[in-house]
Amino acid sequence: MITFDKRISLEEYNGLRRTVDWYEVSERQFITSIPKSIFITVGRDSETGKVVSMARAVGDGGYHLLVVDVIVHPDYQRQGIGKQMISQLIDFVHTGYIEKGETTMVSLLSAKDKEPFYEKFGFFRRPNDERGSGMSMFYTQE
Repeated sequence: MITFDKRISLEEYNGLRRTVDWYEVSERQFITSIPKSIFITVGRDSETGKVVSMARAVGDGGYHLLVVDVIVHPDYQRQGIGKQMISQLIDFVHTGYIEKGETTMVSLLSAKDKEPFYEKFGFFRRPNDERGSGMSMFYTQE
């Protein structure tokens, strides 16, 4: 059984990132970014206490929300954990982020070939007839 909370250590965070071949973050990056998350959910195996998933979102507190760090440990994928986390996020948007009558934009950069997962929740691909491509850049300070 998976339980969800908001706690994660640097070691747990980087350990989870390694399971999906993502680069590790520094302690400074961790202590600067994680507490500033507007939304965070961390899945733990209730038998072992091991962190097996997480999702978080950052934003401006009003109009825009960016979903980041959606990770499910490969040994726990295809068990509905990702669906639970994105559902929690969408519930948060409806009940804790915007007020009645407001519109907000929720964006994400999908991992390759994971787009169909997010489309089930109403996310759409870019480019399309109204919007251009999503873009990103990685920069390493030498």
